[in-house]
Amino acid sequence: MSVIKEAELPGLGKKFQINLENGERIAIVVHDDGNREIYHFAGDEDEPVDSFLLNDQEARQIGSIIAGAFYQPKTLEKLETAVSDLRIEWLKVREQSPINGRSIGELGLRKNHGIVVISVIDEKRRNKREAVCINPGPGFVFTPGQIIIAAGTSEKMKQFEEEMF
Repeated sequence: MSVIKEAELPGLGKKFQINLENGERIAIVVHDDGNREIYHFAGDEDEPVDSFLLNDQEARQIGSIIAGAFYQPKTLEKLETAVSDLRIEWLKVREQSPINGRSIGELGLRKNHGIVVISVIDEKRRNKREAVCINPGPGFVFTPGQIIIAAGTSEKMKQFEEEMF
């Protein structure tokens, strides 16, 4: 498995570098504005062989393709069956969201909605350790600006988005 190196780029975003098994490298710069720059380096070369810029939507679409959301290789068919209806969404809490100011337990997300909150990213604390809360408990309260990473069936996630966002 490849190691991913992560570096803060103050005022710009974050850089992720992956050293591939074949000796090549890929560097991805995720800008604070949502754009992504992708660079491909051959071996130990300092100059990229190729690079391109993606906006947020393009990056998420390509990420979904790479992650296998649209096509699973034949060797992974059993995994596809197990997660065929699983949907993971990144949802932003807004001031007017009915979820704002309420806790996971109060909303009964798992019991009443069939939704599991995987993680919450607090945009206001972006560069601090407490900016990410993994597997928040029932007492966790949602506030505007947070990004909720939630999972559920396609049907449940659609209902959740319509009711709470």
